[in-house]
Formats: sequence, structure tokens, C-alpha cells
Amino acid sequence: MDSAFDSDDKATNPKKYAILTFGGEGKRFGWTKPKQFYPLEDGRTLLEYVVEKFIDFYIFDRIVITSPKDYLDDTREIISHLQLRPQDIGNTDIDVISGGESREYSVWNGVEFLKSIASNDDIIVVHDGARPLVSKEIVLENIKRCEEHGAVVTAINSTDTVSYSESGIEVEELIERSKIYLHQTPQTFKYGIISNAMKANIDRLQLFSDDASIILSTGGKIYYVKGSKKNIKITTMEDMELFSLFLRSRTN
Repeated sequence: MDSAFDSDDKATNPKKYAILTFGGEGKRFGWTKPKQFYPLEDGRTLLEYVVEKFIDFYIFDRIVITSPKDYLDDTREIISHLQLRPQDIGNTDIDVISGGESREYSVWNGVEFLKSIASNDDIIVVHDGARPLVSKEIVLENIKRCEEHGAVVTAINSTDTVSYSESGIEVEELIERSKIYLHQTPQTFKYGIISNAMKANIDRLQLFSDDASIILSTGGKIYYVKGSKKNIKITTMEDMELFSLFLRSRTN
């Protein structure tokens, strides 16, 4: 009786896990260390800002952070300070693990790490650590839609004219922008769906540009969650300056 009850409870109350990817070296950022260690004006690093935001969402049973192998100790030291916050004791477990040779292998490492504790219907929210401005509303909508459909991607509709060119020199075709969607993160999946899709592509994960494309490659369906233009990805120092301007304006 107990095991049947536990099984029903897991199905109706899936746990929520976040995988925050900080696994890259951030060479395009042009700083001495990966961009997650860049100091913000309030004294925190980008890493602290993002992880603290996800803690303060009070949504997740566990947060898994992927880090470059050479920066595991730095990451764990920063995270240890966040875990000492008295208001969070007993609320959210945080783990720091090694990233992979590409973003998708970093995500796979996070999925594998959760293998012993996650059930197939548990919710996995995958988010790029380089997108610090994601809102709680977007995350909650991801979870809601994932519970309904199993696999969702945050995206915004293109507002610019989009053209296609094989050569990169001459415009060959204009593409109707109403049908173009720009993928962001979070991208959210039931554990069984993302785990099985990644296993099926384990030898070529580096070929995929995001998690949603892995699901599509196995014939799975992906549904949209409306994103935001504010949900920018920090790739260059110019992006960091835009993020700093946002923080400054919010403080003022």
C-alpha cells in the first residue's frame, strides 16, 4: 500500500529541479576568468546573482550548478556563502558538478547527477547562467506548461525582418518573421523525456544548439512558453554593460 501511495504522490506532486549551466569558459567575453565570476557593482558575482535569484524563487527542491572543471573550487566557495543564509536552511539543496566538453554535455552531466533521485515525471528546468534577468513568472509558466505537455521552450517572436543567405554576402530569401521564434532559456522537461532523448544522442550531443533540438531529433514535441526581450544572454562585455545599466536603473 505504501509503495502505491508513494507512486501516486510522485505523479501528482512532481519535484522541481533546476540545472544552471555555467560550464563554459566564456572566451568571447574577453575577461581573465569565465564571465560568471565577473564582479557586479553591488559586490556580487554574476554567479551569485543568478543562483541567489533561483533560491529566492522558492520553487526548487534542488539546484544543480555546472562549472568548468578548472573552476570547481571557486564556484563551490562562492556557493558555500549562499548556503549559509539562515533564511534558506532546509529549503533548497545546491550541488556543484563538473561541466562537460560542450553545453549539452554539461546539461547531460546534470541530468545524470539527478538520476538516482528524480522520477520520470519530475520537472527539470534547464537555464543558462548567462541569462540573469529571467523572471519568476517565466519559470512558473515553464513548469505549468511542462506538466501539461512534457517539453517546453521559452521563446520570443522575431520583430526584425529575417533573411536567408547561403553565402552570407547576398540576400537570397526573406523569411516571414511571424513564423520565426528565437529560443531562450529556461527550457523545461519531464525527467524521463530529457534523459531518454539525451541518451539516444549521447555520442553527438555537441552537435545540438540547445536542449529543445535534442527532443525534436527523437520525434518529440516541443511547446512554446512566451519569453521576454529582457531575458538577454550575456556573451560579450557589451552585454554585461547592458545588464549593469538595468541593475543601476532598478536601484535608482
